[in-house]
Amino acid sequence: DVEYLINIFHDAKEYGSILEVKPIDFDAIERRLEEIRNGGTQNLFEFQHRNIILEKIPALVKQARIMSQKYDVVCTNPPYMGNGGMNIKLSEFLKKKYPDSKSNLFAAFMEVPYVKRNGMMAMINQHSWMFLSSFEKLREKIITTKTIINMLHLGPRAFEEIGGEVVQSTACILRELYIKNYKSVFIRLVDIKDAKKKENVMLSAKDNDNKLYFIALSDNFKTIPGSPIAYWASDKVINIFEKNKVLGELAKIGQGLKTGDNNRFLRKWFEVNINNIAFNCKSRSESMKSNQKWYPYVNGGEFRKWYGNFEDVVNWQYDGIEIRNFFDDNNKLRSRLQNMSYYFKSGLTWSALTSKELSVRYVPDSIIYGGAGYGVFDSQLSLYYLLAFLNSKIPKELVKCLSETMNFEVGILERIPVIIRPTLQIDNMAKTSVLLSSRDWNSFEPSWDFQKHPLLTHKGSSTSIEQAFNNWSSFAEKQFNQLKANEEELNRIFIEIYGLQDELTPEVDDKDVTIRKADRVRDIKSFISYAVGCMFGRYSINAEGLIYAGGNFEDKWKRENGQWKVRKIVKDDEGKVVEDTWVDATFVPDVDNVLPITDDEYFEDDIVSRFVEFLKVTFGEETLEKNLDYIADAIGRKVFETARQAIRRYFLKDFYRDHVKMYKKRPIYWLFDSGKLDGFKALVYMHRYDEYTVARVRTDYLHRLQRAYEAEIKRLDIIIESNASQREITNARKKKEHILKQMEECLQYDQVIAHVANQRIKIDLDDGVKVNYAKFQGVEVPQ
Repeated sequence: DVEYLINIFHDAKEYGSILEVKPIDFDAIERRLEEIRNGGTQNLFEFQHRNIILEKIPALVKQARIMSQKYDVVCTNPPYMGNGGMNIKLSEFLKKKYPDSKSNLFAAFMEVPYVKRNGMMAMINQHSWMFLSSFEKLREKIITTKTIINMLHLGPRAFEEIGGEVVQSTACILRELYIKNYKSVFIRLVDIKDAKKKENVMLSAKDNDNKLYFIALSDNFKTIPGSPIAYWASDKVINIFEKNKVLGELAKIGQGLKTGDNNRFLRKWFEVNINNIAFNCKSRSESMKSNQKWYPYVNGGEFRKWYGNFEDVVNWQYDGIEIRNFFDDNNKLRSRLQNMSYYFKSGLTWSALTSKELSVRYVPDSIIYGGAGYGVFDSQLSLYYLLAFLNSKIPKELVKCLSETMNFEVGILERIPVIIRPTLQIDNMAKTSVLLSSRDWNSFEPSWDFQKHPLLTHKGSSTSIEQAFNNWSSFAEKQFNQLKANEEELNRIFIEIYGLQDELTPEVDDKDVTIRKADRVRDIKSFISYAVGCMFGRYSINAEGLIYAGGNFEDKWKRENGQWKVRKIVKDDEGKVVEDTWVDATFVPDVDNVLPITDDEYFEDDIVSRFVEFLKVTFGEETLEKNLDYIADAIGRKVFETARQAIRRYFLKDFYRDHVKMYKKRPIYWLFDSGKLDGFKALVYMHRYDEYTVARVRTDYLHRLQRAYEAEIKRLDIIIESNASQREITNARKKKEHILKQMEECLQYDQVIAHVANQRIKIDLDDGVKVNYAKFQGVEVPQ
């Protein structure tokens, strides 16, 4: 028996109270210890180790007595420790002894047999055991062998000392006896985010409060896939789970390609040479034959329903030969090539991680599914029926029974029960919703199907930008209201199909409709961005869509008999060219790919002058001043500013920041910036960059500006020494002082930019913004 004690407690500090100690004859051991203490007969071992025996063994006996007993009541707040925090010994011990609860130490304590049959265990621990698939067998064991007497589901911020959403708690009493049809009591405090308020609400919770107080039968939990402790589920919801097939039986759901190194294999589509993107590839075999490197890749994204979030491309050249042979130093494949047979096929996708509800989007063919963009690849039902169902209120209600997190993993969606009642009405409404959402997505530059700015699309015959905005606003409002009405009608249909009229309403909040209404500030800024795109030749007001984003500039723009022409290419839905002609350009691109931004009119063709010209061409010269005023007011004109001054200030201070945000920190227009005094600023277009660009920026613009500053100083000196008013002289002195500081800033900047210009740096668009930007440290290209 003593040997047993020594063995069982050998690594006791590693295992603590999860050790299961069997009862032995403790009285006999204690009598023998007393004999040794009193000098009784001892064998050689006992004689040699008398002091150690008398010091160590009594404590082991006392500890073993406590741990071997069964108790009527046990109360505990067990330690929380996931696999990542365990050492090898503890991890192996849990795998062997408690395989159903090995994922976290707190769960093992739910299985330690301290309680007598019919006894009670009261415990507070993390609520993950109630829902996660890793604890499914533990839940089944509890449901079938024990009885949940009651539970206080606390959720996050149960204790004032612990903030945030990570630690989510639940307190419960388990009876060590299965009682059939026992009505367990649950109080739900998950949605109350303050510890003190939780306590107050708990004390006042009444059985008629159907949002906080629940009574549930544990046996019902078994009818829900995974046996989650979904105590709030109504009888109707339980019946839905019990009677219907789940989504995983009706459709193929899974993850797509995980590259193993996104920095290496992924780009935003607008970073790379557009001619090197295969937008219309229909199969892996087709990609094998293509020389194009980049392929559209759907990879999660923000909360958005129906259509959109198409921003990424992946290197799948020659059927992904690089990714399929991407091994680490141990010859282990780093990429995960999942569901490859569904690449380039239409389906549905959603983002696993979201701060909101489930939002599912239609994926047209020619796209590869990504790891963060989960997919429904194949279905026995119409994709549009599933899309309509998954974007209704029903899945959210059902998912709550399967998971307490906002992580819509494949395993969660596979367990959603689907009632199959497809109708033409549902399909048509889903198709319309996809159309509305795609129109919205394609109305702005980050879409590869962007054609023309909405203020130009909706201007009609008007020469007023205000009227154009009002037209666009009216159109966007109608789209928004139609999509909202569609979603509410689909909610009504599915609520009726699922018989949940008493639990759900069809109404949709405006904030949950994921297409945009017009926004004056945002849309005027995006109009300015479109104008800059036209200045660089990326876009043209005479031909829709993306004109130039890599390749030979002369293939898209040319001068013929003194007239600029732009190449107009029109494609059908399959990507086939149906029109390819050269048309006259009424607004021409900047010839040398440099747009200076200055705080005064030092260049005839600076960015403000070019914008004024753009406005004349698009809305006419007669309404120019009125339109400039409207734009200046929209972007925040100050009281003392003219319209041109406000627009100049926007270009100097805010345009580039907005551009970086619009292009997801992968700006395609790069800023050369001398510093805080705005001594020198200029934009260049990444796709038109060549090894002489920096030299042109320096010699043709920085040096010219320095000479302009010198001339301005001379002009100001004349005013200062003249008989002008004191106010004019004071203003001239202030401006001279400011320009002198700008000249010093430019002088220092010239040294920096000279070093870069002399290197004649080359870039490869395939490397993306991050890598190429790193080559220009010090000249203040993208931040």
